[in-house]
Amino acid sequence: MTDKPTLLVVDDEFGMREGISRIFALEGYDVTVAENGTDGIARGLEREFDVTLLDLKMPDIDGLTVLRRLRETYPDTEYLMMTAFAGIDSAVEATRNGAYTYIPKPFTPDQIVFEVDRALAKRRLTMEARELRADQERRLLEIHLEQSRLRTIINAISDAVFVTNLEEQIVLANPQTRALFGFSSRVIAGTHIDDIFPKEVTDVIRDAAAKAPLGVELVSREWEMKPELELVVSMKTVPLRDRDDAVIGFVSTLQDVTELKKLDMQKSQFVSMVAHELKAPLAAISGYLETMQGKLLGADMAKYETMIDRSNLRLRSMIDLINDLLNISRKDLGTARREIVAVAVPEAVESVADFLRQEMAKRALRFVTDYADALPTIDVDRDEFSRLLTNLLSNAIKYNREGGEIRVAARAEEDSVILSVGDTGIGLTSEERSQLFRQFYRAKNEQTRSIPGTGLGLSIVKGIVESYHGNIDVQSEFGVGTTFVLRIPEHFVDRS
Repeated sequence: MTDKPTLLVVDDEFGMREGISRIFALEGYDVTVAENGTDGIARGLEREFDVTLLDLKMPDIDGLTVLRRLRETYPDTEYLMMTAFAGIDSAVEATRNGAYTYIPKPFTPDQIVFEVDRALAKRRLTMEARELRADQERRLLEIHLEQSRLRTIINAISDAVFVTNLEEQIVLANPQTRALFGFSSRVIAGTHIDDIFPKEVTDVIRDAAAKAPLGVELVSREWEMKPELELVVSMKTVPLRDRDDAVIGFVSTLQDVTELKKLDMQKSQFVSMVAHELKAPLAAISGYLETMQGKLLGADMAKYETMIDRSNLRLRSMIDLINDLLNISRKDLGTARREIVAVAVPEAVESVADFLRQEMAKRALRFVTDYADALPTIDVDRDEFSRLLTNLLSNAIKYNREGGEIRVAARAEEDSVILSVGDTGIGLTSEERSQLFRQFYRAKNEQTRSIPGTGLGLSIVKGIVESYHGNIDVQSEFGVGTTFVLRIPEHFVDRS
């Protein structure tokens, strides 16, 4: 409503229209007049009036018809019927059609002012109620939108998140909560925490409730939901406060930290393995140096040559180990730089084989190759591919039998090159094959005990092959020999 109330007067009598208009103009109303029913509908639909006075009997359209037509558009306007033909039937009919009251003609100025002011008061109450209702609807919409945004945010979080009130009931929970605990259906608001959560969860919430008054804003726990590191979770609970800083509930998050725990364990095992691999040769070298420094075998240096040779061998093994560790570290950190070029497999194999000819000759090994005609090149980093071949050929030399054979073959197959490197040596058991690509793993038996190595070479080979979106397989029979089969795509696609 505006500060100046609006009034529409619809009456076919000129004197009545003008008289009412003047009376209410003096009362501070904004008055509009219409001389018949048709004009009344037209004027009444132009805008919403606070009060409308309608003559019941008019020559073109009667007042009840005008009333029904205007109320379709403006139902909150207060309508008063006027007529010189007062009767109970017409009064009932007018009221039934939405008229506020019925005023019989003739009436005094005070009578009409009293009835219109009373209608205006009701109109004001109606408008206030409408504003309150609209404000309430806006607030409800804001709350709904806020809840919708909150629910969207919580549902997008990968961790399990749920909110509880002071009565320990669920207020909100995301689908990840259901997935983590394996609930058969969604978590229903109002469910008590004891009815759905294990004791570890409820203990954290109650601990947070006990500590919140003391100013503690975070309570966290970590435990195994499934034994043997199958599922480890970390739970954090914080109090939820209102504008007055009063605690009204708690927000809890549960994160699956199984992989992090496994990585921590692997890290510890890794450090332990490296320490073990370095400790033994360092201790041996230290012993040799002390023996030589104290000349415990006499002054003849020839007696110490074996110690020097063994020390050099162990130092080379440690250098190989450190280089392998650096290569693994560069790969994991993504700091290794690649220069992808087209490499011809036969040329790369022959280059590495030439470097290892002397080692092959020491063990009288035959080197046999079988390359398919029109073999395509492959897109790789030349140094990285050479490192891969060096590891495979070195293993074929070390684990072969005296006078044995090393066989290398390559062929094309479906946009890839299939490369195989085989030997006629010690071979592997089925258990050893399953462990072969693990870091630091080395097959240990009477035949391999004296063979030096870091246990990282094949892990590096597998990592290189997979970084080119290829794969590696091993075929082996204990006592017969081992063959590694690699599939490497011709064209490299960087998906990092």
